[in-house]
Amino acid sequence: MPKPLGCNYEAPTFGARYPDGTCIEGFMWDLDSCDEPGGGLTSGGDIPCPWCNTAAHIEWMDTRPSGNARQRRKAARALIAKVRTWADERSSFDPAGRSQHGAA
Repeated sequence: MPKPLGCNYEAPTFGARYPDGTCIEGFMWDLDSCDEPGGGLTSGGDIPCPWCNTAAHIEWMDTRPSGNARQRRKAARALIAKVRTWADERSSFDPAGRSQHGAA
């Protein structure tokens, strides 16, 4: 059974300089689209989360490695690592859960 998508990821996503996007079930939702405190979010859901839905996020970015199959796989692995590092640096929370698991 595949792991369900969704994480603690929050980061600037929809044009703000502050964390205005949050991950819900693997997709980013605009935190500024709520009409009242505690209300539902009305905008977003079309950008895959760069942390927990990384492969879909890369596809959404329309980044396609070139070369033969081996070169493409190697480039895809490197791009996944790069996107996750970028996402980790932007997040206002700890999407990796390192603080809970004691990893550095």
